[in-house]
Amino acid sequence: MRAFLLLILALAAGASAQTNLHLKDGRILAPKQMRREKDTIVATLEIPPKEPGGVATRGDFGFALTDIFRLEFPKPAVLDKAPDLIADGKAEEALGQLDPVIKYYAGFRDAPGSWWADLVPLQVEALLALRKDKEAGEVADQFSRLATDPEVKKFMKAFTAVALTRKGEHQAALPLYDEAALATERTDVLGLIAVNKGESLVALADALLAKGEIQAAAVRYEEALLSFLRIPALYRTQRMFLPQATFGAAQAYLGMRDFDRARLAVKELTASFAATPEGKAVAALSQKIEKRAALLAAPTPEKK
Repeated sequence: MRAFLLLILALAAGASAQTNLHLKDGRILAPKQMRREKDTIVATLEIPPKEPGGVATRGDFGFALTDIFRLEFPKPAVLDKAPDLIADGKAEEALGQLDPVIKYYAGFRDAPGSWWADLVPLQVEALLALRKDKEAGEVADQFSRLATDPEVKKFMKAFTAVALTRKGEHQAALPLYDEAALATERTDVLGLIAVNKGESLVALADALLAKGEIQAAAVRYEEALLSFLRIPALYRTQRMFLPQATFGAAQAYLGMRDFDRARLAVKELTASFAATPEGKAVAALSQKIEKRAALLAAPTPEKK
C-alpha cells in the first residue's frame, strides 16, 4: 500500500515545483515543505484525491538520507545580494539576511543539494568585513569540521587556514591556503584564499621588517601583493573581496616602499569603497604612507 501511495505521489509531482526531492530509485517528489529529523528528511506531500472532484490531503513521509539522490531547492536570493552588500559597506545587512537562511539550510547541510556550503563562505566574509575576526575564525573552523560533501571537503583547508590567520598563526596557515587553492575552481573560495593569504603574508613581512630583516620582508611583501592582485586580475566578479584586496595591496606597496602605487590604492579605496571598513581606515593608512615616505626622503645626518 505504501509503495502504491508513493507511486501516486511521484506521478503527481509537477516539474514546475520550486522544491523537489529526487530519490535514488528515480522518483521525483514535490514536497510542500521539508524538515530534518536526525538522519531522515521528513517531506510534507500532497496526496491526490481518490476520485475526481475529491479533496486532496497532506501527509508527512520520512526518507532516509541514504535514499536521497538530491534535494532541489530554489537558489536563495541572498547568494546574489550578499556580495554586493559586503562590497558596498553593508556587511551588517548582508549578515542579517544570511543568518536565517543559513540556519534553515544547516538542517540539510550534509544532504546533497543543500545551499549550506555556498552560504557559509559569505557569512565568513561578512564577519571579516565587520572586523569580527574571532567570530569569523570560529565559523570558518566549524565549517571545516562539519562539511561532508566530497567536493566541499576538497577546499576545507582554506577555512582551517582562515581560522589560523585570525588567530595570528600566519606561517601555519600558508601551506593550507596553497593546498586548498589547488583543490578547487570555486571563485568565491579562491577569492577568500587570496585576500586572507595576503593578510598573513603582510603580517609575516611586518614582523621581519621589525627585526631588521629587510630583504626577507621584501620577499613576503611581494608575495602578499601578488596574492591581493589576484582579485582584480582573476576574480573581479567576486566584488566583495575588492575592498580588502585594495587595502592589502596598499599595505604591500607601503612595505615595498612603492609610495606612488600605495597612494593610488588609497585613492581607489576613497573613490570606490568609502563606506567599507577599509575605506574608513584609509586615513590612518594614508598618514602611515606619508610618514614613511617623508622619513626615507629625509637626508641622512652627516657623521662628525
